[in-house]
Amino acid sequence: MRSIYICILSMVLLFGCADVINVEPENDTTFTNYFKTTKDAEALLTSLQLDIRSMMCETGEQNPHLFAGEMIDSAVSRYISGPRTLDYTYYVNKSWEKFYRVINSADLILDNLHRFPLTEEELKPWELQACFAKGVAYFLLAQRWGEVPITKGTTYFGKLARSSVHDVLEEATKWALKALELPVYEELVDDEGKSRTTKQYGSKGAAAALLAHLYAWRATIEEQPEYLVEAERYCTMIIENQAGNYALAASPEAVCTEVMKRGSRESIWEVHRTLEDDAIDSYSSAYASEVYVGIPTYYTNINQYYNLMLFKSHVREMFDPEDRRREAYFWGVEADSLFTVQTADKILKCVLSYGTNDHVVGKFRIKERKETYINKFRYGIIETDPYWGTQRYLGMDMNKVIWRLADIMLLRAECRARQNNPDAVIDLNEIRKRAYGNDEHKYTAAEGDLQLAIFREREKELLFEDHRFYDIRRNGIDYVRRELPEAFGKLTDQDIKDGALYMDIALKAMTNNDLMRHNVYWNKFLQK
Repeated sequence: MRSIYICILSMVLLFGCADVINVEPENDTTFTNYFKTTKDAEALLTSLQLDIRSMMCETGEQNPHLFAGEMIDSAVSRYISGPRTLDYTYYVNKSWEKFYRVINSADLILDNLHRFPLTEEELKPWELQACFAKGVAYFLLAQRWGEVPITKGTTYFGKLARSSVHDVLEEATKWALKALELPVYEELVDDEGKSRTTKQYGSKGAAAALLAHLYAWRATIEEQPEYLVEAERYCTMIIENQAGNYALAASPEAVCTEVMKRGSRESIWEVHRTLEDDAIDSYSSAYASEVYVGIPTYYTNINQYYNLMLFKSHVREMFDPEDRRREAYFWGVEADSLFTVQTADKILKCVLSYGTNDHVVGKFRIKERKETYINKFRYGIIETDPYWGTQRYLGMDMNKVIWRLADIMLLRAECRARQNNPDAVIDLNEIRKRAYGNDEHKYTAAEGDLQLAIFREREKELLFEDHRFYDIRRNGIDYVRRELPEAFGKLTDQDIKDGALYMDIALKAMTNNDLMRHNVYWNKFLQK
């Protein structure tokens, strides 16, 4: 029965608000037949969750900001280097369809709650999940495109123009505040009263994290420093366990093996992806940064083609030798050699040392090689050809962690630093304590700019987690010009005002809609 619901809803959504304009009227007979029980509501929510999963796992092609902000020392492919040079071809004609599909799926729930022969209290869990989804979608739209349309529900079929950044962020905040009524994650249940087993569902903690990031973003984008107080408040709600039961993992190694896998206490909100339920669509990436991975941890040829590199010299500059993140996040930074071995169960892999039951196939000296090997993502999927016996790396069997406690602690530190509050060092020092395993690396005045020190800590702690571009943007224009690639440093104030730090809309969104307008900055290139 569940598959029937999803099929029906998918057909409905194909004609939903994904294109903002190309919306067909609902069929009253169909709708009234399927909105009767909590199972029907759960089917709607399942469809919404599928859309959220698709929206959140962005690639570098879909979102050029990810590669523009990433730490990269060498990039051969244009799809990686193009965003870093502000090549307009990588910023125009970018589809927001997945984001509006989420909004439409959420509205499908909200607009039809009155059809259910259930009480408001019984329907509250599904209503609040829809509110959370809309808050996330509008926030991400505002970050990526700036001015975007605000839809008017599933029954509105007229043309829509783009709303101001302020109005879009207001819309996101409105829904996020409503979602704050959600239970804590530990108390979330489905239509049968069973505990929800994935942190992809909205929770009080996830809503608080959304509000923390929303207000911190608004403080910069709207030049409203008073929003920093609100951002700090929601961070504190999470840190003091007023919105759930969260705790830092024990070590950087545990971040890699537990937090980045799925379901840890440090994780606040994550996108569910497993092989068991085919949630990894064709082994798609969770993080854009996964293009670093598999070199050589999941390959056997050290001399393979390197699409993207971070150099060992850069890693040594970023991380002190005593910083345990260096050994956890990277593989063999100081090693002399690596070995290709065949294990007792006939698996080929690269290792820094091997056991007595391993058959050594090859040895490679890596001490003089420039590139470093990323090891933050540990759960590679290896496919073995049954006929030839060759192996192929397909992707990672892990969720995508969107917000975790370390992120929120450093965000609170940032908000406090921007308010000249000396308590900012408390959270900074706590993250450093985990990184080093002791209290000997606390922030001192000799380090200088506290806000910059916190930014550098976020760079290290959240490396490869797709945050850096938006962290830079949130810290201000000085950071944009200094921390992003050279092309961004040449942007004028007018360029930024015209939308150079956003993407342009897809041409499809302008079909039969004379109210829609291109991004001013990128439109200059389209007119050439």
